[in-house]
Amino acid sequence: MYTCLKNDYPSFVPPPNKGGLLTPWAERGVLMLNTCLTVRAHEAASHANRGWERFTQKVIDLVAAKRTRGVVFIAWGTPAGKRVQKIDAKRHLVLKSVHPSPLSAARGFFTCGHFKKANEWLVGRYGDDGAVDWALAPKTSIFTKAGPEQGEDEKAEAEAEAAAEAGGDAELVELKPKSETVTDELKKGLKVVVDGVENVAPEVEL
Repeated sequence: MYTCLKNDYPSFVPPPNKGGLLTPWAERGVLMLNTCLTVRAHEAASHANRGWERFTQKVIDLVAAKRTRGVVFIAWGTPAGKRVQKIDAKRHLVLKSVHPSPLSAARGFFTCGHFKKANEWLVGRYGDDGAVDWALAPKTSIFTKAGPEQGEDEKAEAEAEAAAEAGGDAELVELKPKSETVTDELKKGLKVVVDGVENVAPEVEL
């Protein structure tokens, strides 16, 4: 997913230490939902056809029915694609791709452009506030251009001090943060990622 994000937003910075916590997305209005919410370790789809599909299908159908202004459904993988077959494509945006697992990601997922396509549609429907900040690393944002290289701030300070000591007029330098975090929470719309992370499902309150 990070490769796909980087292709869509070159300013995206992967979280440190190979982090994979997607809680920031949930806090910004993204509902992440696997087709099955439990699985035996290292056994993909081991809890399929045991009732989970009926539950998650009901969640998806309710979102599609209640959010009448439109939401984005992102379905990654064949099972996820089946869950969104009946979604009204005139009201909602439905994006499908292969699953971002090592076995299938190279068959089109890296270049599917779903993160950018979702935001373009949301901005068109809800305005600039509708876009999702997909950033995951602390104090970063996909909407902020890359900041100065490490050490540039320190270099500017040193040059100003040297000029002052030499008796010249020191240039006033405004040091800006290398990145600014978008703090406004999304208040309009709802984004749904189906099967976004294999074998990982956040707790959901219904």
